[in-house]
Amino acid sequence: MAKHIRTRRREEKSSIGKRVLKILKWVGIGIGGILAVIVIGFLTVFYTPFFPKARTQYVLMTLHTSNPWLATFFFSQETIDKIVEDNRVEAPVGSTDTGMIKTNSPSDATTVGTTATGTAPAVSETPTTVTTEATTVTTSRTTAGGYHVSTIYEDAGMDILQMNESGYVARLIRVKDPSRVKLGLCENFMVKGKYGEKLPNMCARVGAKAGINAGGFQDPGGRGSGNFPTYLCVKDYKILYADDQQKHNVIGFNKDNILVLGQFTNDEIIKNNIRDAVAFKPFLIINGEKAKFYGAAGGTDPRAAIGQTADGTVLLLTIDGRQLGMEGGSMRTITDIMWEYGAITAANLDGGSSTTMVLDGKLINKTCGPAGPRFLPNAWLVF
Repeated sequence: MAKHIRTRRREEKSSIGKRVLKILKWVGIGIGGILAVIVIGFLTVFYTPFFPKARTQYVLMTLHTSNPWLATFFFSQETIDKIVEDNRVEAPVGSTDTGMIKTNSPSDATTVGTTATGTAPAVSETPTTVTTEATTVTTSRTTAGGYHVSTIYEDAGMDILQMNESGYVARLIRVKDPSRVKLGLCENFMVKGKYGEKLPNMCARVGAKAGINAGGFQDPGGRGSGNFPTYLCVKDYKILYADDQQKHNVIGFNKDNILVLGQFTNDEIIKNNIRDAVAFKPFLIINGEKAKFYGAAGGTDPRAAIGQTADGTVLLLTIDGRQLGMEGGSMRTITDIMWEYGAITAANLDGGSSTTMVLDGKLINKTCGPAGPRFLPNAWLVF
């Protein structure tokens, strides 16, 4: 009897084992099939002539990340160079003519909404629920340029606009008094073994009303500490960091609170009385002249930019992207928005997963990184 029971148990175990093996076999076939579809999909997109837009977007996007090997692994350098060339941005030549900008004194800077011509952008008003809370949407309208705009914050001298467009959401801070805009530094700026600072923390620590990210930072393989800048960093007229390039793509404010763009040496930065600055590219608008755009104009990505109107109003812009339903904007996109709101000077800032906008210590844009806002070395802050 006992022998019979042992035999039956062995048979049951054998039957269960066979079923498990069968299940594992089909799971393996399923996983293999999914991987095969993915590989075939990649090969179809990358190496056939049927998806040029997707191929272009992939190359341009990955080149702008901390892992450019994601492009070089699949494509030859010749192919990459051709894609970049066909979708390039040619920045305007020269530097800011400071005589074109008349900055407002703090006593005059109590309203926002003017453009380079001194008149508000033409809008078609669509009434919505109006509240008295500053951080609540107060109006919804369509501008002359076709942007669908809501005012999400407004006080004396500053407002924030939100544009919900196809493929992206943009937010624009307008600050009437440019002396309120200063470069903020992370708490452990250029300290080895330490990290940079997330923008909400930086704003709360120094008491800034609002801010956006500014220059780039050293980020090998996406594992940088975020507190070592790239290219250039000037704070309170002192050059705190400068790489070995003879000239830098300077984006900074001078002693008269005018946003100065230009390629300057270290000596020229001092000579031009640049109080706060970073370096990045490309310049988008110089002295009322737009950059020239080709093809996809750098591709779609999360973006950040800074600009100034003829009356001194500072424009701080972010565009969300690299998310489901939001691919982001191109260099043409951010330039057109700046132009719509009267910028006669404007420049691209660090974008991608660094793109961050903060109001009253709280994140108000949607960053694309899985861990939220990145650690930053510096930021443009509004006090």
